[in-house]
Amino acid sequence: MVEVTENVNEYEWKKFLYMCDDATIYHTPEWKQFLEKTFDYKPKYLFAKDECGNIVGLLALFYVRSKLRGNMLCTMPFTYSSSCIGSEDVRNLLLEEGINLYHGLNAGCIEIRGKVNHDKFHIQKLFCVHTIELSTHPSEVWQKISRGARSSTKKPIKHGVKVYSTKDIKELKSFFELNCTTKKRIGVPSHPWKFFKNLFELMNEYVVLYVAKYNNEIIAGGIFEYFKDTVTFGYAAHNPNHLSLRPNNILVWKSIEDACVNNYKYYSFGRTSYDNKGLMTFKERWGAVETELYYSYYPDIPNQFLMKRDKIQYKVGTKIFREMPIQLYKPCSSVLFQHLY
Repeated sequence: MVEVTENVNEYEWKKFLYMCDDATIYHTPEWKQFLEKTFDYKPKYLFAKDECGNIVGLLALFYVRSKLRGNMLCTMPFTYSSSCIGSEDVRNLLLEEGINLYHGLNAGCIEIRGKVNHDKFHIQKLFCVHTIELSTHPSEVWQKISRGARSSTKKPIKHGVKVYSTKDIKELKSFFELNCTTKKRIGVPSHPWKFFKNLFELMNEYVVLYVAKYNNEIIAGGIFEYFKDTVTFGYAAHNPNHLSLRPNNILVWKSIEDACVNNYKYYSFGRTSYDNKGLMTFKERWGAVETELYYSYYPDIPNQFLMKRDKIQYKVGTKIFREMPIQLYKPCSSVLFQHLY
C-alpha cells in the first residue's frame, strides 16, 4: 500500500534521490529552499511512501502566481527538466494527487517539465537537450569535437586567456554584471543578484563558477551544476567586446576537461529552443547528442506567447529591453524575472 504525504525526513529524501536514476539536482531539498528564499514561491511537494515508510516517489510542484503567464502548478521553476519520479504506478498515483491539488487552487494548469504517461495530460515539444558522453580521458572527448570548435578553443589559449573555477563572491558579482549585459543584448530580463547569491549560499556543494580572464579582466563566465554522474552548464555570460577571443569555447572545454578528470559521465548543455538554430549548432559542434524535451500539461496546453520568438509580443518586448537604460533595466528585471519561470 502506497500513501502520499507532504512531509518527509530530509535524510530519507536525499537517500531516495541518490537511489533513483531519474532524480536530478532540481529534486533536492536545497533547490526547494533556493526557490522559496529567492522568489517566495509556494512549494506543494507530494511524496509517495511504501508500506515500510520508504520514499518511493516524488512530484515536486510549486504554486506560482503570475500576471504575465497566469497562475500555475509547475515542476519546477527555472529548471529545464524536473519530472515526476518513481515507478510508473507511483507516478500515476502522484499525478492524480497533483490533479486533486490543482482543483483546490486558482491555477490555470499543471506543467510537468518532462514527458508523463498519463491520459489526462497533453504533451508538447518546444525544446531539446544536448548531452556529451564523457570519458576518463579528456583526449577522447576532444577528438569528437568538430575541427572548428577545436580551433576556436585553441585561440583564447594563444592570446593568454586564463580559465579557472571559483566560488569567490566578488567574482560571482562580476559574473552577475556580465549576465546583465548579455541578457540586455538579447533583449530579455536578467537574473536578479539575489538569484546567484542564494544559488551559491544554498546550493554550494552542487554549483561552481568558471571564469575566463584576459588582461586581469573577467570577460566570460559560466555556472555549472553537479549532481550524481552529470555536469550541467546552467548559466553563461560574456563581455561582447571580447567575443573575438572565443572565451566561451575555452570555458566549455575547461569544464569538460575537469568533469572527465573527476569521473563524471555526462555533460549537459541544458535545454535549447528549436528556433534558436545558432545555439543548437554551437552545442552540436562539441559532439553533443540531441534529445527531444517534452513538457506535459493538465488540463490543456497554455498559450505561451512569451516563449515564442516569432510572436509580436516577444519581438516588441525584446526591443524595449535592448533600448532600455541599464539603470532602469536592472530594477525592471528584478521585478519581472520571477514571472518568467
